[in-house]
Amino acid sequence: MNDKYTESDIHIKSPFLEKLDNFWFYYKIPVVIALVVGLILSVCIVQSCSKEKEDVTVMYAGPYLYSAAEIEKLCEELNSVMPADFDGNGEKVTGIVTYQVMTEEQILEYEESLKLTDSKNRVDRTYFTTQFQTYNNYMLTGECAVLMLDPSLYEKLVEAQRLQKLSAVFAETPASAIDEYGIKLSETEFYKSSEMLSMLPEDTVLCLSLPYVFGKSGNEKEYAHMKSMFVAMAK
Repeated sequence: MNDKYTESDIHIKSPFLEKLDNFWFYYKIPVVIALVVGLILSVCIVQSCSKEKEDVTVMYAGPYLYSAAEIEKLCEELNSVMPADFDGNGEKVTGIVTYQVMTEEQILEYEESLKLTDSKNRVDRTYFTTQFQTYNNYMLTGECAVLMLDPSLYEKLVEAQRLQKLSAVFAETPASAIDEYGIKLSETEFYKSSEMLSMLPEDTVLCLSLPYVFGKSGNEKEYAHMKSMFVAMAK
């Protein structure tokens, strides 16, 4: 009774602890992975829930590269012409998606401009290829129908029959129309009064894509909102 036991001599017989020990030995890696994934998903869910909901999204794809500050300002300008608070939450919020896409001719001109400034920078053609591919992938999502495009991209969508005819949107064809699908953005009142839009090339085309099988544009109500925004920008 007076014998003293060392710490190593003390053993607790517990079937539950033995099973827990065996489980941890064999499954500790999957458990750790599951916990990490769960943490990441929790953060993503919180961020998406707290993110400001957009009433409508507008996309620009062309040679100009907006800075973060310019995009913020452009959002404010687009909010000002949005015809209504589409989701009824008391605030007009426009989403902006931009891609810097250049034709071969535009890239060559850009390269020449860098040489004139004696810049050590070189054009990263991989970047422009990636931007074009990402733009194409985004178009397949159907999340956005209001488009501001470089003429080269616009022509591709016309050929692919992806654009809505102006006659299906307007009672009378706007004076700024370049054909039956597109509007010359620089001839709209919005462009002339917008500090941020005026940074885009004058040949930028404003157009509306057809509803897509996927994404928000496939929803009749959402597409009606996009059409209203397009009309507001085309004035």
